Amino acid sequence: MNGRRIRDLRLRTRWKAGPAAGSAGPVMLSLTQYTPHRLGDLLDVWRAADRLGDELVGIEGAHGVATYFQPIRRRLGSLSVWTGDSGLAAFVGLPYHREIMRRYRPRGLPLRSAKWWAEDFSGLGAAMAEGQRLLDASPDRRVAG
Repeated sequence: MNGRRIRDLRLRTRWKAGPAAGSAGPVMLSLTQYTPHRLGDLLDVWRAADRLGDELVGIEGAHGVATYFQPIRRRLGSLSVWTGDSGLAAFVGLPYHREIMRRYRPRGLPLRSAKWWAEDFSGLGAAMAEGQRLLDASPDRRVAG
């Protein structure tokens, strides 16, 4: 395995399916990326993000979510899949999501996110690669593809 591939290694949680899992039609995907300043915050943020994923499964329009961690790059985030913007907006508005953001946002680099549409959800690997490609292609914090 070459150095770049080791740096890009992602560990992830299991896929947590939501109410819209398996439904047909176009999907909206969202990849988030967060890099805390302190190495000691990684595990706490990982646990909080995984717990937040448990809340996603009850949101109308959610296909599902997985949380990931890149140990060498010291960053983590999530990939979520939706039927549309309203489900993602409901997720971002959850009290626990707002609490996590208040607690950890000032303790790391600015949160980055990519949001794009696809004809269907073709799997975690392909979706994470596309989201990362969108982030890598832009210096902006929020990227739409």
